[in-house]
Amino acid sequence: MEVTKPSHENATVYRKYSAFQRISRKSYQGVFNTSNLRGILSLAAALLLWQVFSKYKIPPLALVPTPHEVLQEAIRFVPTRTFWWSVIFSSGRIFVGFFTGCLLGIPLGIFMGWKRHVKNVAFPVYELVRPVPLLSWVPLSVLMFPLTEVSIVFLLFLAAFYPIVINTILGVENLPASYVNGALSLGSKPIDILWHVIIPGALPSIFTGMALSIGFEWVACVAAEMLAGGFGLGYTIWEAYVFSIYPRIIFCMFAIGLSGYLFGAVVRAVGSQMTRWRQIY
Repeated sequence: MEVTKPSHENATVYRKYSAFQRISRKSYQGVFNTSNLRGILSLAAALLLWQVFSKYKIPPLALVPTPHEVLQEAIRFVPTRTFWWSVIFSSGRIFVGFFTGCLLGIPLGIFMGWKRHVKNVAFPVYELVRPVPLLSWVPLSVLMFPLTEVSIVFLLFLAAFYPIVINTILGVENLPASYVNGALSLGSKPIDILWHVIIPGALPSIFTGMALSIGFEWVACVAAEMLAGGFGLGYTIWEAYVFSIYPRIIFCMFAIGLSGYLFGAVVRAVGSQMTRWRQIY
């Protein structure tokens, strides 16, 4: 029986790429794909419509600055110290509120989802205060914390605390009972079940709550800074409104949106790394 040897023309040639080449190829393929190109085209179309409506005074954008005017204001405002201090102040407040919300919200949510008696005690109080709008907490926060900075951080803590707690509870309660029963049948102790079954199983829901809290925090941050900030992107928006610098208002809105997106992207990236086991399902 004659065996045909593969010729050099038909043989597959494998090329070994360096680490830098692999990263660059992956980045290029990740950026220039159909989904991203559609997103870029939709953004371009939105900017074009905005330009036309603002330039030709078509309601409701008749009095709104054009994208060109906003870009000119961005070129003037970004190099200033005021802009960067505003970004630093707002980001710092967001980080402190987010960290404290996670520090208290995640353990509370885990124990409320795991232990029924803890939920029976804590959940009614949580559900009573959760629907209260954050702005209604402003007078009370000033009374509780006379320092303006602490009162603002308290509002941001509440904005992060609520979604983190409820998502953590859902993550624990939706964990299949077979996981816990299987661990018990193998002789695992409650502390081992907590660390090796419940917490890892609830991580996807926990990170979902953390990502949601970032958006709520920026909303609360802007509102709090407008009322009593003294510094920050929210205060800058209010100051621009008072002095009728309308292009700066829109630019700061874009800066807030970009900052929120970057904060959320970091949370999602960390969550993806910590829940890599989900890729096998």
